[in-house]
Amino acid sequence: MTVVEIGEPQNELTQRQRWSHYFVLLYALVAVVIGINLRDAALNASAVYTNVEAGIRAQYPQRWLIDTDGDYIFRVRDMTRIGFKTTIQVATRPIARNTTVRNLVDSLTLDRSQTLAAYGVINTEPFMLPNEVEATAMTYTYVQSELNPYLQSLPTVIEGLDILTVEGDQAIIITFLSEVSQYEQTLPIFERFLGTLEF
Repeated sequence: MTVVEIGEPQNELTQRQRWSHYFVLLYALVAVVIGINLRDAALNASAVYTNVEAGIRAQYPQRWLIDTDGDYIFRVRDMTRIGFKTTIQVATRPIARNTTVRNLVDSLTLDRSQTLAAYGVINTEPFMLPNEVEATAMTYTYVQSELNPYLQSLPTVIEGLDILTVEGDQAIIITFLSEVSQYEQTLPIFERFLGTLEF
């Protein structure tokens, strides 16, 4: 008669197996960090815009469409957005030597109240640009409706932020426009843009 003992199998890991587990975990962690880094680099990629005549240089989001054909120096828009396209615009206006920023704010308010529906200024306050230039920030809203009368849609409320500064005999107007529901989410893009703007 033979006696057979049945016991639990011994599953002890060897030194090599233990080290391979540690290396796999370390490799996975490094891969996740690299992936996050690549994603952020792709989302925050920027292109450089330079206009020697106007003396302006800035970096704008690379995925955005640039336009230089209007009554502004340049405008970039996020064409991937559904509905209103988030917009950053830089424009200049000739002004008299004795024109103050307050005169400029009043002029913009008068012009826009005649062309934009339900235009209203929310706030006007002093603002310091990253290059230590004093400016004025004006926050406002207006309502935009669909231009095609055959499309049924609700009007969109747009929130805007103008940074106004006077340089010599011209006023520089830096504008940011976004849907109210997306404003706080897209404002950091504008802040990065301001950090790279040189004039």
